[in-house]
Amino acid sequence: MIVDEPILERVLRERRFDGQTAEIARRMFLQNEAPQKLALEYALLDKRIYAIRAEVVKQVKKFALPEGWSEVTLRGPADAVKAAHAVFKRRMREHEQASRE
Repeated sequence: MIVDEPILERVLRERRFDGQTAEIARRMFLQNEAPQKLALEYALLDKRIYAIRAEVVKQVKKFALPEGWSEVTLRGPADAVKAAHAVFKRRMREHEQASRE
């Protein structure tokens, strides 16, 4: 499972991990550091590092989008964002109608 920075930060924020646990999760998922290395550095049992990984993965699965969907954040002039939002709403209505048929 791919855990990128935005989804990891959402998990850390909503799950309210303590600072050390959040740091371990960031190093494990974003910097691909080995659990054994992290356990050694933080003087923790390997089991604790694997438990952190399992909890993050469990939370990420809760935020997963359906197959074929993606998420985007728009930043730009308000009128451009408003126009893009209107197009998106129209396309979503079309998608919902097509899925009902």
